[in-house]
Amino acid sequence: MRLSAASKLPLELIKMIISHLIYDTRSLLACSLTCYPWYIASIPYLHRTLIVRFDDWPKPLRNASKFGLLPLVKKFCIHGSSWTRYPFPPKRFNHQILRQISGMTNIRELDIDDLDIPRFIPKARHYFGHFLPRLQSLCLKSPEGSCRQIIFFIGLFEHLQDLTLLEGTLGKLEHEPVDDLTPIPPFSPPLQGRLVMMYFMRAGFLESMIGLLGGVRFRYMDLFGVGDTQILLYACAETLETLRLYPADPWGKQL
Repeated sequence: MRLSAASKLPLELIKMIISHLIYDTRSLLACSLTCYPWYIASIPYLHRTLIVRFDDWPKPLRNASKFGLLPLVKKFCIHGSSWTRYPFPPKRFNHQILRQISGMTNIRELDIDDLDIPRFIPKARHYFGHFLPRLQSLCLKSPEGSCRQIIFFIGLFEHLQDLTLLEGTLGKLEHEPVDDLTPIPPFSPPLQGRLVMMYFMRAGFLESMIGLLGGVRFRYMDLFGVGDTQILLYACAETLETLRLYPADPWGKQL
């Protein structure tokens, strides 16, 4: 069988071509079907992100494990139900799922909707400790829990650089429970990258986060619908390079 001209290209050149297509899934799929060298160059990008929704949990995770693709995953997303909102609890993890998750040895980004943080404490490291060595980016959308509980979860990841905190809609200003006995975070992550916050208006959260984590040093911030943001500006005064605000921000006038 005659080899195609594409298969004769040096692997370094193939990788350069593939690098320009990393956000074009259809083109990557086409490249992966060309020949073996193109398949090898394309496959890490095709499986860079693993998305599992509540409705089909844990089928995509099980399939990726079956085909030995979990070490290729660098971004793990657990997204909420398409039909209704409900918290994501520890009972979603059994021994088999935890064993499969432990196979994701190169996770850099973790994205979770509706995480029921109080029910994971104090055994959060049992469920998420596999991600400790390399995780650099965390996104929590509408997490359940008090300020201290959310900060405790953030503090699990000692190498965390980027943080995203989102609420689904413009929520009410929630107050911290008086009798919250959540322990201090185990680590003080660097938090030197990007902060994204939208509609996240929990009373005292920013002050508590800065205090419990020993300060923050973000270089980039995207803020919308967030109160008391002045404390962030003071905390990041020496490191902040870019601050993105929005004209429709109901709290923007405070800045």
